[in-house]
Amino acid sequence: MHGTRNAQSWAANSKSLAVALLIFAGITAYAGTGRRALRASRAAALSAQEGYSVQPGAGGTIQGKLLYIGKPVKPQRLAVTQDQAACGNMKIMYPVNVEQGGVAGAVVWIDNITHGKAFAFPKPVLDQKKCMFVPDVVLMKPGQLEVENSDPATHNIHIYAHFNRTSNQMMAPGSSPVELTLMRPETVMVRCDVHSWMEGYIVIAKNPYYTISGSGGAFTLTDVPPGTYQLKVWQNKLGTKEQSVTVQAGKTATVTFRLGS
Repeated sequence: MHGTRNAQSWAANSKSLAVALLIFAGITAYAGTGRRALRASRAAALSAQEGYSVQPGAGGTIQGKLLYIGKPVKPQRLAVTQDQAACGNMKIMYPVNVEQGGVAGAVVWIDNITHGKAFAFPKPVLDQKKCMFVPDVVLMKPGQLEVENSDPATHNIHIYAHFNRTSNQMMAPGSSPVELTLMRPETVMVRCDVHSWMEGYIVIAKNPYYTISGSGGAFTLTDVPPGTYQLKVWQNKLGTKEQSVTVQAGKTATVTFRLGS
């Protein structure tokens, strides 16, 4: 009699356990689907917020220069008193990088474009070498930024943002790269609180028509759909300037900015 009751009880418990497992599996699957749907909806919302859509077609080119017309740029000199094996004894920094009469390292972009080519930026990587951020301006599409530490010294990555999540992480020598998520278009500042002179900028682009000026202040934007746009340039010490430019398919529009301190 007792054996029969035990067998019946065991069977009932097994059935209950099986039902519970099925319910748990269903909840887990539903939750996974819900998370995927939430991520998709956030991505769609972000895309809609940016107001940009990929519509490839015949386009033109914007080519130009950022000429420097200000006073001669004087370097900033800072004596280093810590981590000298990694940082050196002196830091010499130029607030504006003037090469061949033009401003290099400035960001140039079309501000009011709504459609065109897809993003094709290289993978964004920010390194720390000789106690400086390299490069000091990183251009990226919304997504992941990889941060490395090539120095035999401890740094920290302190992100100052308005629309993205701020963060502050230590990076010991030889540590694995850190991935930061920056999904909302804006320009954020990055600093190292351990070494006060270390400062850089991360530009999260709202469309693919961004570039960083090279030697002589030269820049080029390609595959631009025909239309009239507001072209902007930004450099952290010189500020922002803009002007209108009209693009025709198959042709090159030439633009010159004059920047001064």
